[in-house]
Parts: sequence; structure tokens; C-alpha cells
Amino acid sequence: MASSDYYIADNSDMENKKLEAARNHYMSGDYQAALKLYLSLVNTNISYKLYHRIAKCYYKMGDMKNAEENFNKSVGLEKGNNPSYIYLGNIAYKREDLRSAIYNWACAFAYRPEDEQVCLNLATSYFSCGMKFQSVFYYEKYLKYAQDKGNSYVSVKKSLDEYSKIGSEFLQKAKMAASRKDYKTAIEFLTFAYKNIPTSYDINFMLGTAYLAENDNMHAMIYLKQAYCINKNALEVLQMLTSVFINLGDYTAAYCTLRRILPLVINDQEEYLNTMQVIKELNSTFDEQSYLGHKEWGDNYYRENNYHFALFEYENCTLLNEKMKQELAERIERLNMFINPENRIIKTSLDMANTLYNEGDKKSANKYFSKVMQFSDPESSEYKLAKSRVTNA
Repeated sequence: MASSDYYIADNSDMENKKLEAARNHYMSGDYQAALKLYLSLVNTNISYKLYHRIAKCYYKMGDMKNAEENFNKSVGLEKGNNPSYIYLGNIAYKREDLRSAIYNWACAFAYRPEDEQVCLNLATSYFSCGMKFQSVFYYEKYLKYAQDKGNSYVSVKKSLDEYSKIGSEFLQKAKMAASRKDYKTAIEFLTFAYKNIPTSYDINFMLGTAYLAENDNMHAMIYLKQAYCINKNALEVLQMLTSVFINLGDYTAAYCTLRRILPLVINDQEEYLNTMQVIKELNSTFDEQSYLGHKEWGDNYYRENNYHFALFEYENCTLLNEKMKQELAERIERLNMFINPENRIIKTSLDMANTLYNEGDKKSANKYFSKVMQFSDPESSEYKLAKSRVTNA
């Protein structure tokens, strides 16, 4: 036999039989037997799925240390759509590490926003941390995607409906006070309204406006930033934020806010030129290190699971220093996924649906158009297009 001729054994059939046997043991509740078979495959069949299965056996057996170790190995091999994040969140929650639990569940939410249990876990964990804005944000996601309309759903919906009613009533009282320029009273009403509906654009915007009228720029900044997080195309919010940052002497933040304004006033020549002039004046006062303060704030917000504000600050870094775009690209993408993974799903599903539709395969296109409708706002152009195509298919 020539030296270059070697016989390589094909063990795939044996491995498949072991995997099938391990699955059967796991499903029957014999986790020890399943684990033994899975571990025998580690040297020949390393994959994130295998480590996930090993970890699940340990998890079911109550060995959280080995479960966490193997879930982390799984994540190390696949950081995208990996169910291990859910279990890592569960383990962290069991040891009362809410920050870590939220982070891991946010990673899971990024790829499966329709997972109602993950949404509910995030909502309740943020509530435990006293982060009402984020808590209600994920409660609303839970209500949107919940398939099980059982006791949990009924309880959450009833509470949010009641809070919405109360918040709306106090918002109206605040508007009446503000019309009289009684901003102190307006703030009292709005603060109560905010406790009930923290994700309301109108309430956050009015609170920012009222605090600005009272020369309380720090509080104005907080609520105006939250209003911006809710609606990034709100020109009035960005204009007020610019004034707030200038009042606070935070000229780098003012510069970044003006950069965000530019695309919104591109059709108003006078406004565009005036904005550009201020940008140039501010730009001349910065150096290459001016982004560092925003980077520090972004890191702090990220550690605190305040992903909306972390994204705001990291985007500021890229506006102040072009080189930071590459360095922060992965984290910014991840934060966008934590906050609104639906955007990615809608885009990819709509692209696929349109391709299939134009090729005449309307039956296959229906699946993707239905997905667009599931994740998009009923008032959006994407939803309306998908609905019309599904109806005509």
C-alpha cells in the first residue's frame, strides 16, 4: 500500500446513535445516563449544541456549577442564536445576580423577541432593580408576543391597563397646569403619570419641557433622553436636548445632538445651515480624546443594564471620533438587538418575502409576510405591505 493511502473510519453513524440514545435518556428523565453519553462525544463532536445538551443535563441534576461552565462553553462557540443564554440567565437569577441575569436574558431576547417567558423574566428583573422604564418596556413586549393568555397574561394586562388609565388622567391634569405656566404643579402630576406609564413619549417629553422651564437641566436631560429613546425622529426633543446640554456646559453632548438633528432638517435649508454653523463652532473646541467621558458613561450604563442610555453614549463616541465606529461596532449592534431586535427580523423577512413573491412563490412568501406582521407595528408601511400581499396570495 502506498504511504499516502490511509483508511479513515467513518464514525458518524455511531455518533448519531449515541446522540439519539442520549436524547431518549434525557426525555425519559435519566439525566445521568444522557450526560454520560454526551460526555463520551466531547472529543469527537465538539459543538455549541453538544455543550448545551451537556449543560442541560447538569442543570436538570441540580449541578449549577457544571451547568454554568458548559453553557458558557456553548456560548463561546456560538454567540448568536443560542438557547444557553436563557439558562445562564436562570442560573444567575437563582443566585440573585440580577445584572448578569438581565444581560443573558437580553442576549436571548435579541434573537427570539417572541419568547414570552424571556420578556416576562426581563420585565420582572428590571422591576426588582427599580428600573421602571425598562420594566414596562419588556412587559409591553410580553403582552405583544404572549401565546399563553393564562393567569400571568391576564394579571399583567390588567395592571398595565389600570396604570395606563391613571397615567393618562394625570397627564391631562399636567397639560392644564402647564397651559397656565404652573410648571411646578405640572411636574407633580407628570411625575405621578410617569410612575404609571414610564414608556410614554408624551409624559417624558412634557417632564423634560417642564423641568427645563424650571431651569432644572439635570432632570430635563434624563426625561428628554428617554423621550428620544422612544422616538429618535422627534426633532423637538433633540432641539431641547441641545439647549439642555449647552446649559450644563456639556458641549460634546450638544455637538452630538446637533449631528443627530442634521438629517431631520435636511429639507429646511436655513435650519440646516444654521445647525451646520453651530456644529463647526463646537467641533473646533474638541480633540481626539473628547469622546472618553462618553465612553465611560456608556460603560457604566452598560454595566447597569441601562441599554437605552448606553447606546446613546456609545453613539456619541462615534460622532466625536470616527475611529470609535470600528471599535464600538459590535457593542452598538448588540445594544440595538437588545432594544429592538424586531428591526432586523422585519428587514430580513421582508426581503425574503418580496423575493419569493416576485418569483411567483406566494405560498412560501406568506410565511415571511406573516412574520413581518407579527413583529412590526400595525401602523407601519412594512405591516401594511405584508398584509396586502398575504391577502392577495
